[in-house]
Amino acid sequence: MKTEIRSLDELRIKKASMLSYLLSDGKETDEKKERMKRILKVGMENELTQRQKECVNSYYLGGVSVKNIAQEMGISTSTVYKHIRKGIAALKKCALYL
Repeated sequence: MKTEIRSLDELRIKKASMLSYLLSDGKETDEKKERMKRILKVGMENELTQRQKECVNSYYLGGVSVKNIAQEMGISTSTVYKHIRKGIAALKKCALYL
């Protein structure tokens, strides 16, 4: 079943779900957590452009707003959204193959 994200709000909900999954306790989920971390690491290193990495890292890991990312990088907010959207799509594609 293919999941389609229609808005950034839905993306944030999915992000919160993934984070809670990665932070959950239990031995059975340890292997799943490690596999997910490996998938994300490989995807970030090999599948994303430098700009996509910067936007995804700043937005999801750094908690920086899209407006601030745009100002720091000297690009428009719509371009930041585009980099985030394409970066997430590339990570999803990578996750299908690993």
